[in-house]
Amino acid sequence: MSAPVTPSSTCPSWDVIVIGGGPAGSTAATTLAKTGRRVLVLEKMKFPRFHVGESLLPYNRKIFDELGVWSKIESGGFMLKRGAQFLMANGSRKVRLDFSKGSFTEYPTAVQVERSKFDKILLDHSQECGADVREESTVIEHTVHDTHVTVRYKDAAGVEQTVSASFLVDASGLSNFTANRASMRKYYPGHKKIAIFNHYQGVDMPQGEERGDILIVRRENSWFWMIPLEDNKTSVGLVMDAADFKALGVEPQQAYDDAVRTTKVVSERFANAVQMTQAHVVTDFSYKNDALVSHRVLRAGDASGFIDPIFSSGVLLAMTSGQQGAQVIDEALRLQKGLTPAMHTYERDTRARIGQYWEFIEKFYKLYFAQIFFQPTKKMKIMCAINCVLAGRTRLSFAAKWRLRLFFFIVWMHKKVGITEKIAIE
Repeated sequence: MSAPVTPSSTCPSWDVIVIGGGPAGSTAATTLAKTGRRVLVLEKMKFPRFHVGESLLPYNRKIFDELGVWSKIESGGFMLKRGAQFLMANGSRKVRLDFSKGSFTEYPTAVQVERSKFDKILLDHSQECGADVREESTVIEHTVHDTHVTVRYKDAAGVEQTVSASFLVDASGLSNFTANRASMRKYYPGHKKIAIFNHYQGVDMPQGEERGDILIVRRENSWFWMIPLEDNKTSVGLVMDAADFKALGVEPQQAYDDAVRTTKVVSERFANAVQMTQAHVVTDFSYKNDALVSHRVLRAGDASGFIDPIFSSGVLLAMTSGQQGAQVIDEALRLQKGLTPAMHTYERDTRARIGQYWEFIEKFYKLYFAQIFFQPTKKMKIMCAINCVLAGRTRLSFAAKWRLRLFFFIVWMHKKVGITEKIAIE
């Protein structure tokens, strides 16, 4: 927990210390380093390292360009992503969002990435831009003073070090370092999830114009993702309620295998699948923190909150928060203030971006929502408005906003009185 704010005359060694070298941390570090700020990144792992979250959104491209890293990503050999497909488990319905055909969507494509390779590209770019990146460095404690923040960490050799900076960016991901120390984490009621996922060869994935599409398979109370990473390598994950998994009384791999076997559209694509990895498991989805900014501290990425990855928003939200967070800290450094109005604006903007996706996520598990979503209308460009949000556009035009509000009104009406065909999920 942070110590009380006390006066200090210590001159910090750094302008900003960033905890975590994932997309949020590397984005913040690069943004600050490019302005000439002295930036230290403390990352507990040695990159490359495995990480979940392999499907990106088209609007990531804007940030890549602004960071100056797009050419490195483009040459990384990643799978091009043109759209997202949503399928019912029984195969009776499919909705495809083609990012190039959305009236309110400016970026037509994204990429599917192996996070180990992708995250290393971003972190190496931070170092090339001037940030001091120290891997295998585990943060132990942070203390906030009036004029600076001190951080104690254990380096790669196991030796404890103490460093200081004017500001601290917590981009520690799901470990949520500073917020957990202050007991700020709050879970969304009813949304404690578990994700079980593996990499496979031989999965039958779409080809032609649909090559590279992510598949989202809606089951009754859970869902699968199927992400093509290469022509013969696919990430397949199952997300379900933690309580439902516990009630099964089986190991994660068995729960996963049973779900594959009993989900028609997945099992059909698995006829020749060969598992490449042991099951990976992530728990405790969907939380938020009571505060994202405080005196000389800012939280970004998953350390600002984490939501269910149905719509692949994680990396976009992380990088957007890392970029805006770095910008408001740069201003605070110029103003020589520990907390500014722009930092509070950052918190409001970050919560609004998360909220835009949360509205879809919360309702995605409801049958009444699925019955509208899987029977899309071509009227009034409502699906174009949905397309732009799911492509990653977080600043919506009025034209897109009112169409979204109309869509959710239709969903509400169907819940109340039933205005369309009631279709089965499984």
